[in-house]
Amino acid sequence: MRKVFILLSITLFFPLTALWAQQIKISGRILNAVSGNPVPGVLISVTHTDIQTISDENGYFSMEIIANNAAQLLISSSGFESITKTIQVGQREDIVLGDIFLYPLDEVFGELPTIEVMDTESEDDFGQQHIVSLQGASDDIYLSGAAYKFGSMRFRVRGFDSRYTETYINGINFNDPIRGMFNYSMIGGLNDVTRNKDITLGLEASRYGFGDIGGTNNIITNAASYGQGGKITASLTNRTYRYRGIASYSTGLMANNLAVTGAIGFRYADEGYVEGTSYNSFGYFLSVEKYFGERNQHSLSLVTFGAPNRRGRQGASFQEAYDLTNNNYYNPYWGYQNGEKRNSRVATSFDPALVISHRWQINEHSELTTGLGARYNQYGTTALNWYNSADPRPDYYRYLPSWQSTDEMKALYTQAWENDPSVSQIDWDRLYEVNYGRDRALYMVEERHNDLLEGIFNSVFRTDINEQLTLSAGIEFKTSKGMTYKTVDDLLGSQYWLDVDQFAERDFPGDPDKVQNDLNNPNRMVTEGDVFGYDYEIYVNSGKLWLQNEFSFPRTDFYYAAKLSYTSFYRYGNMKNGRAPDNSYGKGSVHDFWDYAFKAGGLFKITGRHMVSLNALYQTQAPLPYDAYLSARTKDDVLPGLSSEKILSADVSYLISTPLINGRATLFQTNFYDQNELNSFYHDSYRTFVNYAMTNIEKVHHGLELGVAIDLTSQITLEAVGTIAEYQYKNRPDGYVTYENGSQDDVMETVYLKNFYVGGTPQTAGSIGLSYFHPRYWFFDINYNYFDRNYVDLSPVRRTESAVAFQAMSQEERDEKVAAIVEQEKYDAGGTLDVSIGKSIRLRGGYSMSINLSINNVLDNTDLKSGGYEQGRFDFDTYDINKFPSRYYYAQGINYFLNVNFRF
Repeated sequence: MRKVFILLSITLFFPLTALWAQQIKISGRILNAVSGNPVPGVLISVTHTDIQTISDENGYFSMEIIANNAAQLLISSSGFESITKTIQVGQREDIVLGDIFLYPLDEVFGELPTIEVMDTESEDDFGQQHIVSLQGASDDIYLSGAAYKFGSMRFRVRGFDSRYTETYINGINFNDPIRGMFNYSMIGGLNDVTRNKDITLGLEASRYGFGDIGGTNNIITNAASYGQGGKITASLTNRTYRYRGIASYSTGLMANNLAVTGAIGFRYADEGYVEGTSYNSFGYFLSVEKYFGERNQHSLSLVTFGAPNRRGRQGASFQEAYDLTNNNYYNPYWGYQNGEKRNSRVATSFDPALVISHRWQINEHSELTTGLGARYNQYGTTALNWYNSADPRPDYYRYLPSWQSTDEMKALYTQAWENDPSVSQIDWDRLYEVNYGRDRALYMVEERHNDLLEGIFNSVFRTDINEQLTLSAGIEFKTSKGMTYKTVDDLLGSQYWLDVDQFAERDFPGDPDKVQNDLNNPNRMVTEGDVFGYDYEIYVNSGKLWLQNEFSFPRTDFYYAAKLSYTSFYRYGNMKNGRAPDNSYGKGSVHDFWDYAFKAGGLFKITGRHMVSLNALYQTQAPLPYDAYLSARTKDDVLPGLSSEKILSADVSYLISTPLINGRATLFQTNFYDQNELNSFYHDSYRTFVNYAMTNIEKVHHGLELGVAIDLTSQITLEAVGTIAEYQYKNRPDGYVTYENGSQDDVMETVYLKNFYVGGTPQTAGSIGLSYFHPRYWFFDINYNYFDRNYVDLSPVRRTESAVAFQAMSQEERDEKVAAIVEQEKYDAGGTLDVSIGKSIRLRGGYSMSINLSINNVLDNTDLKSGGYEQGRFDFDTYDINKFPSRYYYAQGINYFLNVNFRF
């Protein structure tokens, strides 16, 4: 009997011992795929076994499993789409899965809002990109509501320009160091692989950098962060483009600890919502990630992507032109050539990028992330140019009926505008006729280039010192080369263009050197593809060092952070300009700036459902090179007394999270000091281009934000978001006027902007809506959005002493005219009604598809001005404000977006 017992013990013990010896540990972290925030309480189970665990408050989980070749994890949580993940466990090493992203159920139904990059342009026609809304929505009700519902009105959160939001890709900061903004077209059409984000709101503590007043977005594109499978998306719309297609596939983390994700996408329109516009874009994306090390504590990721695109642009125009054509979407940039529409302003952009990043999970408490980034942004936009000839722009003020001196001529021009496209649009055929038989072109199309070559290094260390304290520290270096120049695009039938300044010819007829754009190559005859006019580079080198401590206690969380940064830039001229022969060619003066920043904040938990947060910041920022030069196209001079901008910002919020009500109310104020702005325009009186730079600008942005969602029933939610704010100039800046033809000396004057409003975004905006969610995976939303207190962008010229230096018959007449000159236009208030419906369908074999249709501005309100600007030119002869009226953009009327995707 004893022998039998021993034999049974040996038979049972050794297999159990062997199995126990092959147990391994699997760990990872669960994150919200939209907000990037940790998701606690997620159930992670091994199918066909009783093994399971739940993610902790930071999204982390770990579990032990017996090695057995392969296992399938089921990851599920209420309110999120469940996913499965197959892993190879036939080894004795522990497995670190890294970050695993779950999509909220709302996101399964459709795409994130399409981010349109609008072009608003001053009269130098360089064009500045303004981001309409945040790139993607977060779980913050106010910000997600603003992103979805206020985008059509070019809404800017807290009135901040996009340069005050830092945007990272895998921890690498890709904000342009010369203009400050992030180029969203570099990821255009790649929505499916740029959805994973870690978003920091406003001044809050950030995982990837010190941050800025507009917050921090980190777009996560590591291959292992995508679940295994693929997705095909097809879209139909009548907005900027008509058709969109995206295909993506990810292997997930394979047995060899390698993950690969790839995607391609296109967007196309022969003509968009606005007549004469077009769109053609193709995007590509490839991400490869490898885990290695004894415990897979290292990962190396390589990501490359780009989205070359070409689009015909829309131009702002005068209200008179809109009325004459009975079309608030009249576009002056196009005309007929041989019966075909041709746009004079075609923008091309290609911003290929490469990101290499290494993540070292030193232990369960510490990690070090290091990355290298490189990009080569190539951007150009075409425009008409002419020499000693009639202005070819159809809405030139002298071609409008209002300019004509008699009623007969007004009627004649009105009839022509209403019936003759060769009058109301560009007459391309006439331009060719004028050039016909001429060697030297009188009309041509030029392309204005703004390219950027950049290298970036970034490293961030983060460690949990104990249960209460987390330390983060980071370092960043950037080296950038901006290239600004013009090339000949189309000579319109002629043989060459003479590279001289025609405006200088008028003022210096006896001085052949003054008229030269390049004294090293005088009177050069340029042909298509040649550089002419101006050619210079801006070199920027910068570095940042930052430190952040975060403390967490049962009733209070708080943090503080500090940053030290260095910026150096200089101009290098490739042409010796005849108006500034000693100050335009070669390396210019080097400008160095040391800056610092401090911020702190806390979250005070009144109860688990009621909290108060407080954040404050003070920082200095080096001036952007784009705003620093008086006339970078012709000379090296910068603004007198050029100094860093100062920013003081604070906000306080009340947060509520109950089973029925979730939301946030925030009071905020930001003070700006020593800002710079640059405007360029054609000056009729002096017949040359003028650069108008302002310095020592002070502004105050303050207001209230509110976002709240109320569950009326288990299936119906009421959501309201809105802001009431005020963005104003608070002093009288210094204005510097530079005439590019050298006909006048630079002039300094005071600009009387105090208490005028910052234009370009609604300062009152609100939305209220209902959402219905059906348990069988379909939904319906309806929202009404309201906008008010949206002001025209100011021209400083109209707020100077010279703009009111006229004689009047009486003081009453003078006061009336002065008031008319300096008055700032406020657009009429108005709103839009939006609806959307979607359905998610689960198919056999683990496949699924979703259909989503959104219709914006259902009531077809076409009278909402979304933006506009006063012209820089001003009538200093008669002081008639109607001679050079403002130009406007209008929000689109009824428009739709149909999206269908299939997951496999």
